[in-house]
Amino acid sequence: MAIMLNTRRASHEATGADDAGAWPVPWPVLSLTCGERQRSRLAAMLADGRAVAVILPRGETMHHGDILCGEAGERVEVRAGDEDLLCMRAQSPLQLMRIVYHLANRHVRAMLREDAAYIEPDPVLADMVLHLGGTVERVREPFIPEGGAYTGAHAGHHHHHHADECADVVRDEAMGALGEQLSIAAHARNKS
Repeated sequence: MAIMLNTRRASHEATGADDAGAWPVPWPVLSLTCGERQRSRLAAMLADGRAVAVILPRGETMHHGDILCGEAGERVEVRAGDEDLLCMRAQSPLQLMRIVYHLANRHVRAMLREDAAYIEPDPVLADMVLHLGGTVERVREPFIPEGGAYTGAHAGHHHHHHADECADVVRDEAMGALGEQLSIAAHARNKS
């Protein structure tokens, strides 16, 4: 029988009085790709062969480091699993900044490091980076992209919103959608 997990908590929220009967630490690890972490419904296997069923509220996603909880005290830690990525490097910080600018202009999810940017494989974007003077290498590692300005999160830090913050979240999402629409309109005007 699958372990049913129906609540997500950020790792710093996973201990407390209600965890008294929880599974002992360390909790089993569920390694998921970035795409799998974006789902609210998922059937998966733990490394030890046990099946898990993730059934979160619709639209809720998982983040690297989150703890998934079951009603009987089960606890499973979410980890970013290895996946195929493109690692893009440049000969100078300015050149890397130009590459990241052009990726962002195409609304590409990226994981940023001091000396490189990582994206999901895309031959068109790889060709663009090469034309900008960068290098592209295929690698296999966990993908934890930047959260974006309107998500209230960045790599390694995720906010948990309480009911009284819902109005702020809805407003921020609406502003993000408006910003996206304005960007698309500006690009369309520049092409004509």
